[in-house]
Amino acid sequence: MTAAFGALVALNTAIARICTALISGLLGVLVVTMMLSVIMRYVFTSPLSWSDDLSLICLVWMTLLGLAAGMRAGHLAIEGLVQALPLPLAKLVNLAIHAAVLLLAVLVVHYGVAFVKQGMARIVPSMDWLRQGYIYAAIPVGFALIIPFCIEGALSQFLAPREREAA
Repeated sequence: MTAAFGALVALNTAIARICTALISGLLGVLVVTMMLSVIMRYVFTSPLSWSDDLSLICLVWMTLLGLAAGMRAGHLAIEGLVQALPLPLAKLVNLAIHAAVLLLAVLVVHYGVAFVKQGMARIVPSMDWLRQGYIYAAIPVGFALIIPFCIEGALSQFLAPREREAA
């Protein structure tokens, strides 16, 4: 189980790095778009029709990729309560938390895919080449990325600290 867990940790590390890189790229696109929008609106009095929609798309994708990356980094946790519990009970509570988040992620992916399919019938008004389903795809993608992170977190409860450091 340690070799499989090590492979899962390596996969999750790669996924988290990719999420972080995508978030950084999207932030760059967002900043450039907003700067260009302000310059075009106030200097040239010719606003860009697509800048608000592109900014919104970047924010949506950044938020949901950030949710996944934050889940892996452990930012989404109630540490004080769990740390105050005896170790066996703390492990059980952590397992229950990961199981609940895993269930939520699976449900959101399931219903999110249906939402994306519906969105493919609509076009973003200011970008007539882009379907809204691609924007909505951030929902199932972001939550699908949470699934392996939850599995890693749940499995890590059963490994001794030595094995966790070795993996």
